[in-house]
Amino acid sequence: MNELQKRSLLYGIGSMVLGGLGIAWGVGRASADVMTLLSSADVQLRLAYGIPAKDQQGRPLDAREKMITEAEDYLAQVERVQPGMAVTAEFQGFAAMLRGRWQDAATAYRRARGCGDCGAEQRDILLFNEARMLAQAGSREQAVALFEQNAAALDTRFGHQRSIEQAAVLRELGRRTDAERLLDAVMRDGAAAPMASLQAGQQYERLGHPAKAEAMFTRAAAGVPIADYHLARLKLQLGEVDTSLQLLERAAQALPAEVRRRIREDAEAWQAVAGEARFRELCATPPATPGR
Repeated sequence: MNELQKRSLLYGIGSMVLGGLGIAWGVGRASADVMTLLSSADVQLRLAYGIPAKDQQGRPLDAREKMITEAEDYLAQVERVQPGMAVTAEFQGFAAMLRGRWQDAATAYRRARGCGDCGAEQRDILLFNEARMLAQAGSREQAVALFEQNAAALDTRFGHQRSIEQAAVLRELGRRTDAERLLDAVMRDGAAAPMASLQAGQQYERLGHPAKAEAMFTRAAAGVPIADYHLARLKLQLGEVDTSLQLLERAAQALPAEVRRRIREDAEAWQAVAGEARFRELCATPPATPGR
């Protein structure tokens, strides 16, 4: 799953819920106070999400910790004024996720699903997040069961996303054939979104199916330029150096900063061409534009 989709599914409902609350409650003082507190928690959680959990020395970042703590304090105040709201429980789950407390996050998302004001769209997002947190907590069989029990609703709303993420959990469980079967369904769908094709390709690669991975990366590339980066890395692993560099150059033309970042993160994967002039040129940071 790409970062934008992770962000939207892990934290996509808050603004809509807050807007709905404003309409439902009117302008009473208590409602205004709750809205202010929820909005403040919303801002702190979003800011914390954009900050790494630790600095380059591996130490927790105090500013991030403070943001999460303040958000939790706001949510505790909301719970005292207006207990039992789905948005509060969801935000509490998100705060727990930011702290790496995966099981606590799953529990909060499940609690949010049971709230009387939880709508259908929010419920589906919460189901997705609960399954993700269960997988992170090591409860992978529970995550798979939750995905399977709610497959129809999740697939209607999110297309192939459930199949792709369930396949990843199955792979981690060693159920490789089951994982491949889910991915094959994505491959058979010629109308699958480019991002779904990219994600399926990544999972095929991790399963050790380079031909299928190549097919999905190639399909995705027209709509998601970063797919060329993944295909370039795969081609290098297959020993096709010139093709790999051509694809990498194409990806860098479309997304230069993103490709340089990924090359740094995947440095070990690119060791075979680290001495190539073409590769070094792609890694170089362009000079700053002169000021006027």
